[in-house]
Amino acid sequence: MSRSLFTMAVLLSIYIIIESFDKARHLGSGLSSNLMIEYMLLKIPFMVSEFMPIIILVGSSVYLIELSRHHEMVAVRAAGLGINKILTPLLMVAVLAALLSFIIGEWVTPTTNKRLDTIERVHIQHKAAQKQGIQWLKDGHRFFRLTPLSNSTFALTMLETDNQGSWMKRIDSSKAQYSQGAWLLHDVHISTPSSQQGMQMQTHDTFTITSTAGPEATELPKPRYMHASQLYHYIQNLEHAGLSNSAYSYALHKKFSAPFSCLLMVILAAALCLHSGDRNSRASWGLMLTIALGLSYYILSNASYLLANSEHLPASYAAWLPSLVFGGIAIFLLLRKEGH
Repeated sequence: MSRSLFTMAVLLSIYIIIESFDKARHLGSGLSSNLMIEYMLLKIPFMVSEFMPIIILVGSSVYLIELSRHHEMVAVRAAGLGINKILTPLLMVAVLAALLSFIIGEWVTPTTNKRLDTIERVHIQHKAAQKQGIQWLKDGHRFFRLTPLSNSTFALTMLETDNQGSWMKRIDSSKAQYSQGAWLLHDVHISTPSSQQGMQMQTHDTFTITSTAGPEATELPKPRYMHASQLYHYIQNLEHAGLSNSAYSYALHKKFSAPFSCLLMVILAAALCLHSGDRNSRASWGLMLTIALGLSYYILSNASYLLANSEHLPASYAAWLPSLVFGGIAIFLLLRKEGH
């Protein structure tokens, strides 16, 4: 545990130094020193949650190399004991790390990420605060296009189709408000197809549409702002509306796959860094390979995120892909090391 905490401190220190140099160039041009310190502190929970598997991998590797140099593995073998005597306490630490990572990712980072994005967008990039954009909603065979105006009002366009997807009606309103399961429209133009005239037009000062598609569903929240329960229910709503939920499904599965990777990293460290001798060359190569695999894990995690968002891979599979790959490598190497 102490070696994992030391590894975490080193990684955070390196990050703060690099990020400080990067953000210092914005001081005096929208970013104050207080905001810069706040930005650094708010980024720490995200970094801890993001890099926890790598922290456990490096911390376990350093600890196992120390055991090997003190011939602890020789003593274990001579006593007729298995490798589980060394792995069990390491796995217990990994479980604690996984729980900490899950708690931070579930209850801390959703709040800090919102503030981080605000500082990044407003004070560093000098852009306007994020506003709600144009959205399409589906309610049965009706499709709503909402353009935000002000004071919870929208410019609304509704298209209605039959079971075969043929156009039946179009409604345009310059101002619409949603209340108690219905849209109240103002300055309404209704278009319907006609076999005699081609298209019929009707105009109304006000018009009412009953619908379950309300404005609260128009603002697509970022997955990094949501808890697991919120992600689950939002995914169900998107599926009901016939919309893509890849980014949200990936974020939900990632909340569980990333902490689980901490357990696999202990097995990988044991396969690479636990030896019966004290040869420095073997220990050095094992540590170098461990660090290289840790970086590869992070790269594969980013690649799986891109593949899920572009829908080249199912989101749930992409979220678990790094764990499956590195878990398979770890178990294979450990079994081969133990002669199985």
